[in-house]
Amino acid sequence: MMPSLKPKAAIVMAKDRLGGLLLVACCLLAFVWATLHPTSYSAFKLYPLAEGISWQLFVNDLLMVLFFLMVGLELSNEAKHGVFRTKRAIVLPLISACAGFICPAVIYLALIGGFASPMSSGWAIVTATDIALALGLLSLCSRVPVSLKMFLLAVAIFDDMLAIITIAVFYTTTFEVLYLCLSVGITVLIFWLTRRQAKSLSLYLALGTILWFVLLKAGIHPVLAGVVIGFALSQSGCALSHRTESGLQWGVTLLVLPMFALSNAGVSLAGTFTLENVIDPVAAYIAIAMLIGKPLGVFGSVWLGVRMKIFELPEATNLRMLFALSIFCSIGLTLSLFIGELSGLGNDHYKLGIVVAALVASILGLILMHFATRQGNGVFQVRGDQ
Repeated sequence: MMPSLKPKAAIVMAKDRLGGLLLVACCLLAFVWATLHPTSYSAFKLYPLAEGISWQLFVNDLLMVLFFLMVGLELSNEAKHGVFRTKRAIVLPLISACAGFICPAVIYLALIGGFASPMSSGWAIVTATDIALALGLLSLCSRVPVSLKMFLLAVAIFDDMLAIITIAVFYTTTFEVLYLCLSVGITVLIFWLTRRQAKSLSLYLALGTILWFVLLKAGIHPVLAGVVIGFALSQSGCALSHRTESGLQWGVTLLVLPMFALSNAGVSLAGTFTLENVIDPVAAYIAIAMLIGKPLGVFGSVWLGVRMKIFELPEATNLRMLFALSIFCSIGLTLSLFIGELSGLGNDHYKLGIVVAALVASILGLILMHFATRQGNGVFQVRGDQ
C-alpha cells in the first residue's frame, strides 16, 4: 500500500475489514450449525460434487490453491517493492515470525506432555497467523502507522512461509518417489523459466496445473503449487494484470476464505455439554498456546532485540503498539484450521480452541491497540517510561 494512493488504500482497507468480519462470521456460523444440527452440517461438508470429490475436499484441495497463489504473489511483490526489499527491513520481522512460530509449539507440547502424547500431531496448529483476518482487524483501528501494518504483513508472510514448509515436511505421511521426483523437476523447470523471464501466462498456468496433480499423487498437499506459480508469475514479469490480481484478492478474501471457514470450522458439542467435555483438553491447550505463545514470541523478540540495541522499532511506533500487534498474531484461523485437517487429531474439538483464541485475540487486540494509539505515535524508551 503506497501512501500516495489514498483511494486505493481505502478500498483495500474496506476489503480487509469486510473480509475479516466475514471470516469470523462464517467460523461462528459453522460452530453453531455443527452444534445445533450436526447431521445437516456433516451432509453439507461431505456433499458429493463428483465421484470421490466432496464439497469440503473441493474447497480444501482446489479453491485453497487460489489463497496460496495470492500468498505467492504477495511474497514476490514484497521482495521486489515492499517490506522485504532490503536486508535490514527483513531481519526483525523474520526473527519475530520464527520466535512466534516456535514459542506456541513449545508451550503446546509442554502442556500435552511432549511428542509421546497422542495429541502431538497437532503441534503446528498453534503456529499460524491469519494474514487476512489480522490485517482486517488492524484496519479497524484508527491512527495506526503504516509502518506497523507493514511489520504485521511481514511477520504474517514469514509465518505463512514457515507454515508452507511445515505442511510439506511434517504433514506428508507417504511419498510416491516417482511423483516426488516429477514435482521437483517441474518446480525446477518453472523457476528456470522464471530466470529466463518467460512471459507466457498460459504456460505457467499449465505447468501449475500439472504440478498440482503431481503433488497430489506424490502425497504432498497440492495447494503448495499455488505458492510456486504465484511467486513465479510475479518474478518473471508475467504477473497478472492489476485488475485480475485485484479480482483474485477480492475473491479469495470474500469468497474462498469464508467458504473454507464454513466448511472446516464446525465442531459439534451436541450432547456433550458437561464442563469436562466442553472445555476439551486439546481445545484448551491450543487456545492457551496461541494466546500466550504468539505474543511471547513476537513481542518478546522485539522487546529483547530493541533492549539489546540490535534492532530499532518500526518508524512512528511504540512498544504498546507492538504488544497489541502481537496479540493479533494469535489469530491463526485459516491456516490453523487447514493444518488441523491434516493433523489427524482424534476429534474436532481443536477447532473450538482455534475459534476461541481468534475471538479473544481479536477483542483484546482491538482494545489494546485503541489505547496504544491514543497515547500518540512517539517511540517509547525500552528501559521504561523514565
